Amino acid sequence: MSTMSEFIEREKTCSGFELCGRMIREGDSLVVFIDEVGRFEIPGNVLTVTLAGLGNGKFSWGRVQLSDSGRGLYLDIGGVSYATPVARVRAVMEGKNRKGPISKIR
Repeated sequence: MSTMSEFIEREKTCSGFELCGRMIREGDSLVVFIDEVGRFEIPGNVLTVTLAGLGNGKFSWGRVQLSDSGRGLYLDIGGVSYATPVARVRAVMEGKNRKGPISKIR
């Protein structure tokens, strides 16, 4: 006689990030496209200072800052926070990758 095995139900924890855009390089600038929000440009000189941890970039649309760990780049656009890995930003700016992901922080 066989018995029915028990099922353990687990709720899958979802990430605090939701993929919602992309970034590309245009000239010396990093251009961020947020789905259904718009296009935002970060000049290369501001990006270099930010990635070096020497300050935040402030713009009419918001700001850009390095995470405390130095591994993420945060964008605050219209009161909404977005993030992307610094390694992906560097790969795009160095021409190793054509584009990279932008995620909304939930």
